[in-house]
Amino acid sequence: MGVEFYEKVVRLLREGRRVAIATVIETAGSTPRKEGARMAVLEDGSIVESVGGGSFEALVIDDARALLVTGGTTIKEYLFREGSEPDSTGMVCGGRVRVHLQVDLPPERLLIFGAGHVGRALARLALGLGFEAVVLDDREEFLEGGLLPPRVARLRTDPDFSGELPPVDSSTYIAIVTRCHRTDLAALRRVVQSTAAYIGLIGSRRKVRVVMSRLREEGTPVEVLERVHAPIGLSIGACTPEEIAVSIAGEMIRTRRGLDSARTSLTPVPAPRPAERHRRRDR
Repeated sequence: MGVEFYEKVVRLLREGRRVAIATVIETAGSTPRKEGARMAVLEDGSIVESVGGGSFEALVIDDARALLVTGGTTIKEYLFREGSEPDSTGMVCGGRVRVHLQVDLPPERLLIFGAGHVGRALARLALGLGFEAVVLDDREEFLEGGLLPPRVARLRTDPDFSGELPPVDSSTYIAIVTRCHRTDLAALRRVVQSTAAYIGLIGSRRKVRVVMSRLREEGTPVEVLERVHAPIGLSIGACTPEEIAVSIAGEMIRTRRGLDSARTSLTPVPAPRPAERHRRRDR
Protein backbone atom coordinates (compact mmCIF):
# COMPACT_ATOMS: atom_id res chain seq x y z
CA MET A 1 0.00 0.00 0.00
CA GLY A 2 1.52 3.29 -1.12
CA VAL A 3 1.78 6.68 0.50
CA GLU A 4 -1.43 7.73 -1.27
CA PHE A 5 -3.51 6.02 1.42
CA TYR A 6 -1.91 8.05 4.19
CA GLU A 7 -2.17 11.26 2.18
CA LYS A 8 -5.91 10.68 1.79
CA VAL A 9 -6.31 10.02 5.53
CA VAL A 10 -4.38 13.19 6.42
CA ARG A 11 -6.54 15.18 4.03
CA LEU A 12 -9.70 13.83 5.65
CA LEU A 13 -8.41 14.67 9.12
CA ARG A 14 -7.53 18.20 8.04
CA GLU A 15 -11.09 18.55 6.77
CA GLY A 16 -12.26 17.79 10.31
CA ARG A 17 -13.44 14.23 9.60
CA ARG A 18 -13.17 11.43 12.17
CA VAL A 19 -11.51 8.35 10.68
CA ALA A 20 -11.24 4.73 11.81
CA ILE A 21 -8.28 2.83 10.41
CA ALA A 22 -8.80 -0.93 9.97
CA THR A 23 -5.56 -2.93 9.58
CA VAL A 24 -5.34 -6.66 8.96
CA ILE A 25 -2.77 -7.84 11.52
CA GLU A 26 -3.12 -11.64 11.34
CA THR A 27 -4.54 -14.17 8.90
CA ALA A 28 -4.89 -17.95 8.80
CA GLY A 29 -6.16 -20.15 6.00
CA SER A 30 -7.84 -18.75 2.92
CA THR A 31 -8.56 -15.01 3.24
CA PRO A 32 -9.19 -12.23 0.70
CA ARG A 33 -6.30 -10.03 1.92
CA LYS A 34 -3.16 -10.66 3.95
CA GLU A 35 -1.41 -8.87 6.80
CA GLY A 36 -0.91 -5.16 6.26
CA ALA A 37 -4.07 -4.50 4.25
CA ARG A 38 -5.64 -1.24 5.42
CA MET A 39 -8.90 0.60 5.05
CA ALA A 40 -10.13 3.95 6.36
CA VAL A 41 -13.76 4.18 7.44
CA LEU A 42 -15.70 7.43 7.89
CA GLU A 43 -18.75 8.08 10.06
CA ASP A 44 -21.09 7.88 7.07
CA GLY A 45 -19.75 4.44 6.15
CA SER A 46 -17.71 5.58 3.17
CA ILE A 47 -14.26 4.01 2.86
CA VAL A 48 -10.78 4.54 1.48
CA GLU A 49 -9.10 1.37 0.12
CA SER A 50 -10.31 -2.11 1.11
CA VAL A 51 -9.57 -5.03 3.42
CA GLY A 52 -11.27 -7.64 1.28
CA GLY A 53 -14.81 -6.76 0.26
CA GLY A 54 -18.01 -8.77 0.68
CA SER A 55 -19.75 -9.47 3.95
CA PHE A 56 -16.41 -9.53 5.78
CA GLU A 57 -15.69 -5.93 4.84
CA ALA A 58 -19.26 -4.93 5.69
CA LEU A 59 -18.75 -6.29 9.23
CA VAL A 60 -15.46 -4.41 9.57
CA ILE A 61 -17.17 -1.20 8.45
CA ASP A 62 -19.96 -1.70 11.01
CA ASP A 63 -17.44 -2.30 13.78
CA ALA A 64 -15.36 0.69 12.71
CA ARG A 65 -18.40 3.01 12.68
CA ALA A 66 -19.35 1.80 16.16
CA LEU A 67 -15.82 2.58 17.37
CA LEU A 68 -16.04 6.05 15.85
CA VAL A 69 -18.81 6.76 18.36
CA THR A 70 -16.84 5.66 21.41
CA GLY A 71 -13.28 6.33 20.25
CA GLY A 72 -10.19 4.32 21.12
CA THR A 73 -8.81 1.13 19.65
CA THR A 74 -9.74 -2.56 19.57
CA ILE A 75 -8.91 -5.87 17.86
CA LYS A 76 -11.66 -7.91 16.22
CA GLU A 77 -11.57 -11.43 14.83
CA TYR A 78 -13.60 -12.54 11.80
CA LEU A 79 -14.20 -16.15 10.73
CA PHE A 80 -14.73 -17.00 7.07
CA ARG A 81 -17.46 -19.53 7.66
CA GLU A 82 -21.20 -19.75 7.88
CA GLY A 83 -22.87 -19.64 11.26
CA SER A 84 -24.73 -17.50 13.74
CA GLU A 85 -21.69 -16.36 15.74
CA PRO A 86 -21.10 -12.58 15.77
CA ASP A 87 -17.64 -13.06 14.24
CA SER A 88 -18.85 -15.27 11.38
CA THR A 89 -18.86 -13.54 8.01
CA GLY A 90 -21.17 -15.99 6.22
CA MET A 91 -18.39 -16.68 3.74
CA VAL A 92 -17.08 -20.20 3.17
CA CYS A 93 -13.36 -19.60 2.58
CA GLY A 94 -12.55 -21.26 5.90
CA GLY A 95 -9.94 -18.74 7.00
CA ARG A 96 -9.62 -16.40 9.93
CA VAL A 97 -8.64 -12.69 10.09
CA ARG A 98 -7.77 -10.42 13.00
CA VAL A 99 -8.22 -6.70 12.38
CA HIS A 100 -6.88 -3.81 14.44
CA LEU A 101 -9.29 -0.87 14.57
CA GLN A 102 -8.16 2.56 15.67
CA VAL A 103 -9.90 5.93 15.65
CA ASP A 104 -7.90 8.92 14.47
CA LEU A 105 -9.33 12.32 15.32
CA PRO A 106 -8.79 15.59 13.45
CA PRO A 107 -6.45 18.05 15.18
CA GLU A 108 -8.15 20.31 17.67
CA ARG A 109 -8.70 23.73 16.15
CA LEU A 110 -7.67 26.90 17.99
CA LEU A 111 -9.27 30.13 16.83
CA ILE A 112 -7.28 33.14 17.99
CA PHE A 113 -9.19 36.39 17.67
CA GLY A 114 -6.48 39.05 17.48
CA ALA A 115 -3.07 39.04 15.76
CA GLY A 116 -1.29 41.29 18.26
CA HIS A 117 1.59 40.33 20.52
CA VAL A 118 -0.35 37.81 22.62
CA GLY A 119 -2.16 36.29 19.65
CA ARG A 120 1.09 35.73 17.76
CA ALA A 121 2.82 34.24 20.80
CA LEU A 122 -0.12 31.90 21.40
CA ALA A 123 -0.18 30.83 17.74
CA ARG A 124 3.52 29.90 17.88
CA LEU A 125 3.02 27.91 21.08
CA ALA A 126 -0.16 26.17 19.89
CA LEU A 127 1.56 24.40 17.01
CA GLY A 128 3.79 22.47 19.37
CA LEU A 129 0.75 21.44 21.42
CA GLY A 130 -1.00 19.80 18.48
CA PHE A 131 -3.52 22.54 17.76
CA GLU A 132 -4.39 23.65 14.25
CA ALA A 133 -4.26 27.42 14.77
CA VAL A 134 -6.25 30.04 12.88
CA VAL A 135 -5.62 33.73 13.61
CA LEU A 136 -8.40 36.19 12.83
CA ASP A 137 -7.90 39.96 12.58
CA ASP A 138 -9.19 42.89 10.54
CA ARG A 139 -5.71 44.45 10.22
CA GLU A 140 -4.09 43.07 7.11
CA GLU A 141 -0.61 44.23 8.10
CA PHE A 142 -0.77 42.07 11.24
CA LEU A 143 -1.50 38.96 9.17
CA GLU A 144 1.15 39.50 6.50
CA GLY A 145 4.85 38.72 6.31
CA GLY A 146 6.72 36.70 8.87
CA LEU A 147 4.79 37.76 11.97
CA LEU A 148 3.09 34.38 12.14
CA PRO A 149 4.53 30.90 11.51
CA PRO A 150 3.83 29.57 7.98
CA ARG A 151 1.70 26.70 9.35
CA VAL A 152 -0.71 29.09 11.05
CA ALA A 153 -3.81 29.90 9.00
CA ARG A 154 -4.81 33.56 8.75
CA LEU A 155 -8.29 34.98 8.18
CA ARG A 156 -8.89 38.64 7.38
CA THR A 157 -12.14 39.76 9.00
CA ASP A 158 -14.03 42.96 9.61
CA PRO A 159 -13.78 44.67 13.04
CA ASP A 160 -17.06 43.19 14.26
CA PHE A 161 -16.35 39.65 12.99
CA SER A 162 -19.69 39.63 11.16
CA GLY A 163 -18.45 37.55 8.24
CA GLU A 164 -18.14 33.80 7.91
CA LEU A 165 -15.98 32.18 10.58
CA PRO A 166 -14.23 28.80 10.58
CA PRO A 167 -16.40 25.93 11.84
CA VAL A 168 -16.78 25.75 15.62
CA ASP A 169 -17.55 22.43 17.30
CA SER A 170 -16.76 20.55 20.49
CA SER A 171 -13.11 20.14 19.45
CA THR A 172 -12.61 23.88 18.92
CA TYR A 173 -10.76 26.14 21.36
CA ILE A 174 -11.20 29.90 21.21
CA ALA A 175 -8.93 32.62 22.59
CA ILE A 176 -10.17 36.20 22.33
CA VAL A 177 -7.17 38.51 22.58
CA THR A 178 -8.09 41.45 20.36
CA ARG A 179 -6.95 45.06 20.69
CA CYS A 180 -9.85 46.60 22.64
CA HIS A 181 -13.08 45.84 24.47
CA ARG A 182 -15.23 46.63 21.43
CA THR A 183 -13.57 43.99 19.25
CA ASP A 184 -13.43 41.58 22.21
CA LEU A 185 -17.18 42.03 22.67
CA ALA A 186 -17.84 41.50 18.96
CA ALA A 187 -15.77 38.30 18.91
CA LEU A 188 -17.33 36.89 22.07
CA ARG A 189 -20.81 37.72 20.80
CA ARG A 190 -20.17 35.52 17.73
CA VAL A 191 -18.95 32.44 19.62
CA VAL A 192 -20.24 32.53 23.19
CA GLN A 193 -23.24 30.29 22.48
CA SER A 194 -21.25 27.81 20.41
CA THR A 195 -20.30 24.27 21.45
CA ALA A 196 -16.59 25.15 21.66
CA ALA A 197 -14.63 23.15 24.21
CA TYR A 198 -12.97 26.30 25.53
CA ILE A 199 -13.60 30.04 25.26
CA GLY A 200 -11.25 32.54 26.90
CA LEU A 201 -11.40 36.33 27.01
CA ILE A 202 -8.38 38.53 27.77
CA GLY A 203 -8.54 41.77 29.71
CA SER A 204 -8.71 43.43 33.09
CA ARG A 205 -11.41 42.34 35.46
CA ARG A 206 -13.18 45.64 34.94
CA LYS A 207 -13.19 45.19 31.15
CA VAL A 208 -14.44 41.65 31.54
CA ARG A 209 -17.34 42.86 33.71
CA VAL A 210 -18.25 45.47 31.11
CA VAL A 211 -18.25 42.91 28.28
CA MET A 212 -20.23 40.36 30.29
CA SER A 213 -22.77 42.98 31.40
CA ARG A 214 -23.30 44.06 27.80
CA LEU A 215 -23.95 40.49 26.70
CA ARG A 216 -26.35 39.91 29.59
CA GLU A 217 -28.26 43.03 28.56
CA GLU A 218 -28.47 41.58 25.04
CA GLY A 219 -30.10 38.45 26.44
CA THR A 220 -27.18 36.01 26.69
CA PRO A 221 -28.00 33.55 29.52
CA VAL A 222 -25.81 33.77 32.61
CA GLU A 223 -25.05 30.05 32.48
CA VAL A 224 -23.63 30.54 28.97
CA LEU A 225 -21.39 33.40 30.11
CA GLU A 226 -20.18 31.35 33.05
CA ARG A 227 -18.46 28.98 30.58
CA VAL A 228 -16.10 31.76 29.53
CA HIS A 229 -12.64 31.81 31.07
CA ALA A 230 -12.24 35.47 31.89
CA PRO A 231 -9.73 36.89 32.50
CA ILE A 232 -8.13 34.29 30.26
CA GLY A 233 -5.30 32.03 31.40
CA LEU A 234 -4.03 30.44 34.57
CA SER A 235 -2.96 32.78 37.36
CA ILE A 236 0.83 32.37 37.17
CA GLY A 237 1.89 36.01 37.38
CA ALA A 238 2.38 36.22 33.60
CA CYS A 239 3.54 39.61 32.28
CA THR A 240 5.08 39.29 28.83
CA PRO A 241 3.07 38.20 25.77
CA GLU A 242 4.95 34.91 25.77
CA GLU A 243 4.19 34.30 29.44
CA ILE A 244 0.54 35.17 28.91
CA ALA A 245 0.45 32.72 25.99
CA VAL A 246 1.83 30.02 28.32
CA SER A 247 -0.89 30.77 30.89
CA ILE A 248 -3.57 30.51 28.17
CA ALA A 249 -2.10 27.28 26.82
CA GLY A 250 -2.02 25.84 30.34
CA GLU A 251 -5.68 26.60 30.80
CA MET A 252 -6.54 24.99 27.48
CA ILE A 253 -4.57 21.90 28.43
CA ARG A 254 -6.57 21.70 31.68
CA THR A 255 -9.71 21.64 29.55
CA ARG A 256 -8.24 19.07 27.15
CA ARG A 257 -7.38 16.76 30.07
CA GLY A 258 -10.79 17.08 31.70
CA LEU A 259 -9.55 19.12 34.66
CA ASP A 260 -11.42 22.26 33.71
CA SER A 261 -13.41 24.49 36.02
CA ALA A 262 -14.58 27.61 34.21
CA ARG A 263 -13.87 30.93 35.86
CA THR A 264 -16.03 33.96 35.40
CA SER A 265 -15.89 37.59 36.42
CA LEU A 266 -19.62 38.23 36.70
CA THR A 267 -18.92 39.28 40.29
CA PRO A 268 -16.12 41.63 41.39
CA VAL A 269 -12.79 40.03 42.30
CA PRO A 270 -10.13 42.16 44.02
CA ALA A 271 -6.35 42.23 43.49
CA PRO A 272 -5.67 42.19 39.71
CA ARG A 273 -3.03 39.78 38.50
CA PRO A 274 0.35 41.17 37.39
CA ALA A 275 -0.51 40.33 33.78
CA GLU A 276 -3.40 42.80 33.92
CA ARG A 277 -1.04 45.61 34.91
CA HIS A 278 1.25 44.92 31.96
CA ARG A 279 -0.91 45.80 28.97
CA ARG A 280 0.25 46.63 25.48
CA ARG A 281 -1.78 48.83 23.19
CA ASP A 282 -2.09 46.30 20.33
CA ARG A 283 -1.97 43.06 22.39
